[in-house]
Amino acid sequence: MSNELDIFRAYPVEMQPIETVMRVSAVKRWHMIETVRTQTLAEHSANVALLAMVIARMAPMEYFDTYAAVGIAALVHDVSEVFTGDIPTPTKKFVNGINELELRLTHPVFVGAVNGNSDALIKMCDLADGIRFIRIHRVDTTGTHAQRALEDQLATRIKAAEVVLEWPDHLVAHVLRCLQFYMYERY
Repeated sequence: MSNELDIFRAYPVEMQPIETVMRVSAVKRWHMIETVRTQTLAEHSANVALLAMVIARMAPMEYFDTYAAVGIAALVHDVSEVFTGDIPTPTKKFVNGINELELRLTHPVFVGAVNGNSDALIKMCDLADGIRFIRIHRVDTTGTHAQRALEDQLATRIKAAEVVLEWPDHLVAHVLRCLQFYMYERY
């Protein structure tokens, strides 16, 4: 039985998880920003996963899930982009139903649940990887604007962790120190 989402797949539905793995290194990120080199979804996902794992493992107390669970969740955080491509954030804000589409395109084998603190950390690491990549590889002012927008989003996420998730000061300081070093190579 076929459905409307089959147009995204080149292979039988039972092979979707394998097809996802086959395609992950072909998806290009930052297609609207001129950069000196291309970043793939595979590279980005690996960076986010490793960064989130290290920060979770080094965290001063048990705020996050196990570092392995954090790493797995981070590794697959953008896996739906294998079938949608890298949809720019401004576009996502104006198109209804993108989140639902991404969920429908993600095979259950790639869905993992982590606690709210771990999810917040993964989103921060996602933004940090974007900031680092654009900072190092941007070509023009569009890249500068994109970097500033990512920095603003990260500041908002950090504030939400402090206020909504009630992260203690020492946890915020730990996460910020790690992210600052990753993004700007300073601490």
